Amino acid sequence: MKIIIAVMASALMMNAYAHEVTVKVALSPAGSFEAKSDKVKGEVKKDGAKFTAENLWVKTDELKTGIDLRDEHFHKHLASDKFPKITFTKVMAADGKGTGTLTVDDVKKDVSFTYTMKSPTKLEATINVKNSDFKLKEENYMGIGVKDDVVIVAIIDV
Repeated sequence: MKIIIAVMASALMMNAYAHEVTVKVALSPAGSFEAKSDKVKGEVKKDGAKFTAENLWVKTDELKTGIDLRDEHFHKHLASDKFPKITFTKVMAADGKGTGTLTVDDVKKDVSFTYTMKSPTKLEATINVKNSDFKLKEENYMGIGVKDDVVIVAIIDV
């Protein structure tokens, strides 16, 4: 009985963190969309005023835009069949600024970000990246293209 309780407690602890991510994509000549997931995995540790994370990740196909056809194109663009995860590793942050290594389609890029505390146990981080930094090809569907600049916003429990 003690083993069952220990396993259940471990499973609850693994799901205690409710991280979310939103990828904001601007379109050309006009418009935009957001791809969201509340299934970000990994743990952020707090030590005084410093935050660290060894590995945060989300399955690419768990990023949803709200339109099935756009999801299909988005996941294909990110080669989710070949690269099923987007990872953010070696994260270090303090005083509203941080750094980490973002990996998309097996391309790693050191990035910086800013964050604000939304509550004593929740922070909001903003990362500005470019599709071209991750060697993602330009996309165009029915005359609508994707701009190079992308904003990633993550809500992280600490």
